[in-house]
Order: sequence, then structure tokens, then C-alpha cells
Amino acid sequence: MLEARAFEPEYLRRLDRLILGIRRARTTRAGQRTLGRIQGLGIEPENFRDYATGDDLRFLDWNAYARLDELTMRTYRAERQVEVTMLVDASASMSVPERDDKLGFALAIAASLAYIGLADNDAVRLAAFAVRRGAMRLDTTPFRSRRETYLDFRSFVTAVRCGGETRLGAAVDELLLQRRPSGVVIVISDFLLNRTEYEAALKRLLSARHEIKVIQVLGERESTAHYPPGLYRIRDAETGAVRETVLGPDMAEAGRRRVEELSAQVREFCAGCGIVYARAFGAHNLESFMERELPALEVVR
Repeated sequence: MLEARAFEPEYLRRLDRLILGIRRARTTRAGQRTLGRIQGLGIEPENFRDYATGDDLRFLDWNAYARLDELTMRTYRAERQVEVTMLVDASASMSVPERDDKLGFALAIAASLAYIGLADNDAVRLAAFAVRRGAMRLDTTPFRSRRETYLDFRSFVTAVRCGGETRLGAAVDELLLQRRPSGVVIVISDFLLNRTEYEAALKRLLSARHEIKVIQVLGERESTAHYPPGLYRIRDAETGAVRETVLGPDMAEAGRRRVEELSAQVREFCAGCGIVYARAFGAHNLESFMERELPALEVVR
């Protein structure tokens, strides 16, 4: 399965030069500051202000005092540690066509992005969702923020299995119920679901002040409709509905047009909401997708 590629040392070395493209919340504090649950010292000098009773004397600007005989505090620009969630669709549609290994591709992308995120010591986790037996199941790893803990994601990644309906809206609701600080949510899915549902789900994430990135994953045969001509009995992987169809050149072309239409709908919605959109079609494109396409879209830099 392709997800194992995300833990190979040679592959990981190719990701070492990349960082996640995150718009970090920035604020100004004098000296030591507490932002959310994170403490530390500002590094980048930002400005100066007058001394006030109770200020930390370590951050007095003694050069300014020597020149002006005034007590002046040096302030710093501080960056907040960001929580990053890779939200992976593990519904039944991600298992077909089987040869495309669509779920493995999605998990490999998610794990790769987690590895890249850990380079900045951001708090990163993986999550997989699907409806099982009528109930939403959202499985998550703990947040990890050190590169040396990356291999702890392997057991989660290799245990994810496809099944059930997509229901992105229910997954987002479950995620928001956790009441985490606003951060980054990277949604990785084939988006083969009702347009109204995914648009409403992504809007709810935006309303919660999360930065969203969308990666649409489709398989090679699925996106090109490259099947031998003939009579096919097709079963919907999520609903179980069965229909018969004759696949020939005209039907294949119609399938390709439909894929482009679906992709354009997701892309246009994301563009209108300020959401970064990337499409990953074909599992054999993992390395080029991570190293060329995502940097071009500023998902990574």
C-alpha cells in the first residue's frame, strides 16, 4: 500500500527542505508571553514602548536609557504555535477502483504533510472519518510536535480501512465539538458527495476561524475512465445501488468530462472562499505532487 512510502527514509529526506505554508497568527508582547497554551520568548524585535510598573526589567533597552535617560521596553514579534489537523476521507468510495489505491494515496499525502509540519514544531495530528453502521466515526491521533515522534503515526496510518458513507458535514461537526483553538485543517477527500454538503462543511470550518486547505484525490483509472470497453455492472461503494452500463469511447469521454466538472466545482468554491485547493489525480504522482505541485500552490514552501 502506498501509505508505507511516507515512512521510507529516502522519501522523507526529499521532504526535509519543505515547510507548511501557514498564515501564522502574530502578536506583540514584551519579553515572555503566553499565547494559548504555549510559552516562550519573542525572537524578532518588533518595537519600543515606555516602561510601565511591573514590566520585566530584562527587556529594558539599556542603550536607549544611556542616550535618552528614559526607561524604554523592547518588544518582540512572537509567532503562535499552530495546531494542524489532516482530515482524511476513509469512506467506501476511497477504496475504488481498488487498483488505484486512492486511500493509500490520501494517507501518504496526509502523513507527508504531518512530517513537514513537525519541522516547525507545530502540533500536528492525523484524523480519518467515515460513517459506520449509521454513526459518524472520527478517529484521531494525539497531537505531536517533535520530528522524532513522526514514526508514531505509522500504526494509525496502516490501520485505517475504508467503509461507509462520506458525510463530510458530520465529520466537521464532530471535529468542531472538540473545541480546539483555531488552526489549520487540511481536508483530503475524493469529494464524491453532494456539493451542498461539502460547501456547508467547509464554511463551518471557516466560521470557526480555521485556515483550510483542500486536496482532492482521485485514482488514475477513475479520473481518466480508462477501462476496457464492454458491459459493466456497477455498484455504488457507499449505498450499494447497482446499475448496468455499456462503457465505450463516448461513455469514457463523458466520464472524463464529469470528473473535470466535479473538480472545477470544488476548485471554484474554494477560490471564492479563500481556500487553497489542490488536486492529486493518480497515486503514481506522489513525489511530484509533494515536491512540485504543492509548493506551487503554497500548501508547502
